[in-house]
Amino acid sequence: MKWLAWRLLCGCLLATLGACTGSTAATPARSPTQPAPVTSTSTVAGASAAPSSPAATQSVVAVVSGYYQAIVTRNYRKAFGYLAPGATGPDGRPLTLASFLRLAQMLNGMGGPVTRFSIGAVPSGVVMTLYRVRYGPYHAHLRMVRTGHSWAISSIDRI
Repeated sequence: MKWLAWRLLCGCLLATLGACTGSTAATPARSPTQPAPVTSTSTVAGASAAPSSPAATQSVVAVVSGYYQAIVTRNYRKAFGYLAPGATGPDGRPLTLASFLRLAQMLNGMGGPVTRFSIGAVPSGVVMTLYRVRYGPYHAHLRMVRTGHSWAISSIDRI
């Protein structure tokens, strides 16, 4: 049974990653004063580190939305607070506040700041569509972990 669940989870992840490899045209950037729109899709229950009920999905969406609202407003210290202890970054290493701030500054220097985002919850985590001034839209993948009665981000491949 666990093997079947693992295969289904891997299949969902591969489908999600396959959808993320397509290129998209850049969209015009919004001004920093406009709020970031948030779009969420429903989730399918199955993975232990993913929401399994509508209430849990809303909680995950609230955490991820708060994280990226902080990113859009460039409040990186607040954004770091949404990460679980020992959360890992794009290189698989645990993120410290200092490394998180360096990563944010580097990505802003290369692609410009994140101007808006949308959220898609899947069984294996959350797929974000982010918009940067120079990159246009791209995807980031977040894994979520239950921390007490809440959710936190345990790994992220892009901020």
